[in-house]
Amino acid sequence: MDLVCLAAGHGTRLGRLGSYLQKCMYPVGLRPFLEHTIRQLLLSGVAETGRDRVALVVGYLEEQVRAYFGGSYEGLEVVYVRQAERRGTGHALGLAFEALAPTGPVVGWQADLFVTAPMFRSVAAHPAPNAVTLGPGHEDEPAAIRATVEGDRVTHVWNGAGPLYDVGLWKLSPAVLQRIGEVTAPGGEVRMLPNLQRSIDDGAECGFVLAEEWVHLGGTLPTPEENVRRVVRRVLELSDAGAA
Repeated sequence: MDLVCLAAGHGTRLGRLGSYLQKCMYPVGLRPFLEHTIRQLLLSGVAETGRDRVALVVGYLEEQVRAYFGGSYEGLEVVYVRQAERRGTGHALGLAFEALAPTGPVVGWQADLFVTAPMFRSVAAHPAPNAVTLGPGHEDEPAAIRATVEGDRVTHVWNGAGPLYDVGLWKLSPAVLQRIGEVTAPGGEVRMLPNLQRSIDDGAECGFVLAEEWVHLGGTLPTPEENVRRVVRRVLELSDAGAA
C-alpha cells in the first residue's frame, strides 16, 4: 500500500514560528509532531517495512523534513514529492498520484493531524474503495468541511449538514485520485474535498470511519495557543499509551 502525507503547509496559524519552522516539525517532547504519527503508522501494521512506502508531499521548508526523515524511517521507505507552488490539498494529492502511479487504494493524511494506530487500521480496512474519517469539531469550524452521512455512506464531504467534520485522513482509490485536481477554486487553489465531492456526485462509493476526537496542530479554536497546548498534551498521552 502507498501512503501519502501532505507536509507542505506554511504553518501560518503558528504565528512567527511558521517563519522558520515547518509546521509538521513542531517539537512535541523530543520528536517532531509528524514523527509521532509515523510511529503510530508502523505500530498499526498498515505499513510494513520492506513492502510499503510513505510519500511526503513537501514544499515550504522542505529541507527540514528531508534532513530529519531521510530515505527511510525505521525501515519504512520514505519518498518525497515536491509541491513547488502552494496550490492546495487536491493539487498535492494529484502530484503524489502522478509520482506514485498507485494500482490500489492510497491512505493519505494531513501532516498537522495526529493519527493513531487504530485510526490508520480503521480507514485502511474499510470495505469501500474510498473512505474518509469524520469527527467532532468546534461549532465555529468552517461549515464547508461538514459531512452528511446516510447509513454507512457519505453523501457530502463538502458543505454537508453536519455535525461531523472531515478531519483529514482518507483512503482514496486510483480512480478518485486521478480526478482529485480537476476543479480549481477562483483563487487558484485546488482543494481535495470539493473534488472528492464531484466523484461522489458521479457515483463513487465513499464510506466513513469515526474518530473520537480531532487532534490537529493547525487548529485555531478556541484559540491557537489553547489548541497547541491541548494537542501537545494529547499526543504525548496517546503516544505513551500506544507504546505500552
